[in-house]
Amino acid sequence: MASAQSHFTSYADMCTKTKTDSCPNYSDEVRNLQRVLNADKNLGLHIKEDGKWGKETHTAVVKFQEYYHISPTKGYVGPKTKRLLAKKAKGVKLTKVAKHHSPSLSAKKCYSCYADFRKHVNPRKSYAVFKDNKLLAQAKHKPTYIKVDVSEQRLRFYVDGKVALDSPCTTGAKHKFEPNTKIYRDKRTPMGTFRVKEKIANKRSTIFGDIYVNGKKVYHGDRRKYRGSWKNAKFVGASLKHWMRLTSSGIGLHASKYVKRYPGTNGCIRLPYSVAHTLFAKVDKGTKVKIVR
Repeated sequence: MASAQSHFTSYADMCTKTKTDSCPNYSDEVRNLQRVLNADKNLGLHIKEDGKWGKETHTAVVKFQEYYHISPTKGYVGPKTKRLLAKKAKGVKLTKVAKHHSPSLSAKKCYSCYADFRKHVNPRKSYAVFKDNKLLAQAKHKPTYIKVDVSEQRLRFYVDGKVALDSPCTTGAKHKFEPNTKIYRDKRTPMGTFRVKEKIANKRSTIFGDIYVNGKKVYHGDRRKYRGSWKNAKFVGASLKHWMRLTSSGIGLHASKYVKRYPGTNGCIRLPYSVAHTLFAKVDKGTKVKIVR
């Protein structure tokens, strides 16, 4: 078995500082993490060792950080957490994982050109983002447009006919479950060619969000489907930072920490925060947006 040190300290960004609710590492790496957490008798954990990064594993990491006074206790496996995990892993049977298998490392790689990026990255699965800073710098002076590929869940920003940015995105779900009505609805993002109609840096949704009564949250979801009393009720719309509206019905591009590799929104197009920030600065009202399958 390889040393415990190699399992946790060699992955420079294992589950750390991601803009999504997913860990970018492969399942064997996450499974090793789960095994060490379960083996620590001080924590009393019994999480599934399934190699999947989810709420249960995230909560377990938070408990590990709290118990050993590791700050910040954000639930991501940063350098301090990994050093202690390596010590705790002694005697635990772990799976050997090659360094080059880590998609988080490939996501950090600097690619010489877009063709090189396409050659090394699986667009349907990867969270990797490509940026050509020289092209992006020309965005205000050259023709630009955005293309959203629903089949790949990727957004591409073109400057003068060339890809300046390629990023994962999340579009509308075919069957979106509404927890309040218990109904699955078709929320797919509409296909076609649109224009950016509106740009708001710090927008909040007027439809989706939380309802509070006397300071206590009593509802989450579409305010139009709320059947409780509005007396003493307050609606707080969901944050839609770097909002770029495409339709009058409320479809647009915006930043989100919940960017997945499959359709899952109510119709909008979610983007990683850093990507949404860049795109918001580079596009103007009227910029063409093509949504294709």
